[in-house]
Amino acid sequence: MTHASRCSPTRRRATGALLGIALMATALPVRAEIYKFVDEHGMVTYTNIPRPGVKPQLVIPDTPGIRPAPTGTPRRGGTPAPSATPGSFPRVDSGTQRKRDDMRRQLLQEELRSEQLNLDGARAALAAGARQPGADLAKLRDAVRVHEKNIEMLNKELSHIR
Repeated sequence: MTHASRCSPTRRRATGALLGIALMATALPVRAEIYKFVDEHGMVTYTNIPRPGVKPQLVIPDTPGIRPAPTGTPRRGGTPAPSATPGSFPRVDSGTQRKRDDMRRQLLQEELRSEQLNLDGARAALAAGARQPGADLAKLRDAVRVHEKNIEMLNKELSHIR
């Protein structure tokens, strides 16, 4: 039995969301607009593809002219030689970086608020389940732990923003 098959769908979604946030937070800028959509069940989706007829809640604008850094020329051993950033490579001024950091902070704070609401709901479900015979308290406790861990990770990411 694989780890993925033992995890609940809620836990996999939460883990996937955290991984997505971490990747978005640490990724190098590339040419793409990022859209955030929330479906009727509260499931958050980030995508670079706009959905017809659905207005995105947040759009991170395209940044033209920014490309990943080129890799060095391979050496005899097959490993790339270290290369300095070329002079033609675009530089990000402090004002632009500050705007990007502010947008990242806003996104993480929004996710933190959402996760706090989810934690409050999970705690209420656990309290209600404790009063009901036959309730699966282990699942309810796991849900609380997942939301607490998500909040911990979001706070950690927020602490890294300048």
